[in-house]
Amino acid sequence: MRNRLILTLGICAVLALSSCSVKNELPDLSGMGEITAISREEGSGTRDEFENIIGTNSSGTVNIALSTAEVSDIISGDKNAVGYAAYSTSELPESVKAVSVNGISPTEENIGSGKYPLCRSYYLAYTGELSAAETDFLAYVMSAGQTVADEECAAVKKSSSFLSDKSSGKIKICGSTSMAPLIEKMAENYKSYNPNAVIEINATDSSDGLNSAIRGECDIAMSSRELTDYENELLTKKAVARDGIAVIVNSENPVKNLSEEQIKQIYDNNAEKWSDLK
Repeated sequence: MRNRLILTLGICAVLALSSCSVKNELPDLSGMGEITAISREEGSGTRDEFENIIGTNSSGTVNIALSTAEVSDIISGDKNAVGYAAYSTSELPESVKAVSVNGISPTEENIGSGKYPLCRSYYLAYTGELSAAETDFLAYVMSAGQTVADEECAAVKKSSSFLSDKSSGKIKICGSTSMAPLIEKMAENYKSYNPNAVIEINATDSSDGLNSAIRGECDIAMSSRELTDYENELLTKKAVARDGIAVIVNSENPVKNLSEEQIKQIYDNNAEKWSDLK
């Protein structure tokens, strides 16, 4: 995804809103049954951003999944299931497929250009003053680390050279499971610049990570959702990458595209069966 124009999340949101009224002609769904809507757990940044973008209360949720892998596993065994997952971590088996949203597929190009409607920022957040090692690592993330961001999802700025000060120390990072693979790869690459710092990453969920940073239980939080007003007051945040949220269904489902309104129908419990979708 290098050398692509990187748009801001605000532009992405505008594009998403402008396409909410897109009409979508569905295939014959008479052979499908009752919809099994899968949501992520409370506290998941992916769930929060999905609900914010779609404008749903998720009252139609049938199953709760604690990870992308669990979402995929449930859908693999249920042809009527539908769920969502971070695009960058959704390596799907043949039994599961991602559908287009408003006619736009969740590809690296469409996420990087801002065309895909369901996209969000990834943040690293912290409280107080950073240690020398933490400052050095964040400087890496916002420079040479953007190459890793561009390989995994979408960078927020052009990659640039980085010269480490070789600070030593342990950095404890916790939070979003969606962000964790990206930060793990950044941390591994950072070792080539600074072998003196030790980075420990604990993936839980965005809310848990942010609360842990506020309580001083970890040094830096990973959040795959926007911070609340309260969190913004207590934490300093940096947008380090962008990603898309893929809507996924069983491969036997004939649906290839859903509008945002149809997704909202499903998750607001306004469509009991697939054939009820309008």
